[in-house]
Amino acid sequence: MIDPYVDENGVLKNKLNITNDEELNRAEADIGFIQLISIDSVEIDNCPPKEIFKRLHKHIFKDIFDWAGEYRTCPLIKEEFIFPGYTVPYSSSRCIPKDLQSHIFNLELIDWSSMSQREIANVFARKMALLWKVHPFRDGNTRTTMSYACRFAKDHGFPMDMKTFTDNLMRVYGEDGRVIRHSIRDKFVIASLDEKDLPEVRPLAAVFEKAMNNYRNTPARQYHK
Repeated sequence: MIDPYVDENGVLKNKLNITNDEELNRAEADIGFIQLISIDSVEIDNCPPKEIFKRLHKHIFKDIFDWAGEYRTCPLIKEEFIFPGYTVPYSSSRCIPKDLQSHIFNLELIDWSSMSQREIANVFARKMALLWKVHPFRDGNTRTTMSYACRFAKDHGFPMDMKTFTDNLMRVYGEDGRVIRHSIRDKFVIASLDEKDLPEVRPLAAVFEKAMNNYRNTPARQYHK
């Protein structure tokens, strides 16, 4: 399968003319961090559900990819670190708008005000993992999903701290080379599994709950409430 987003050198085509995966990942992290912190500036009020993700993705990646804010047009296969040999069954490219709209509609049906914080974290983590599973873009889906999660949570009375998410973007390794903390992407993967495969939602929910607590307990962010 030919991937139209990848250059002949095997690296994603990018505006920075970077030809090395590690260097591109660093650039995404540096530039993306600044854009994530300013994600509240993106206008999505009264925006059709299928357009919300486009706007968020474009804001984060407009300086890196020409296709920022555009849904992928090809199948997507990514072997997962946490499950070697396994790829998440992402939405087909033709189903992306429909699947996004369906998941966002289901989120709006939930009475979040009737739940405790722990319940919100657990339910929201599962719902967001299923939304993440659509994977509408060739790259940058986890950051875009995190951005949407923060915007939705703020609008529905349980605001979350974006820095908590950015602090969990990367895996943390011990001196022996073993993983001592999985990335938030790893946690999205196991939370998005089909029910028959026994999804593990709590690791992702714990990050969400921590983000809620950090937002509430950080004085500098109190004015956002």
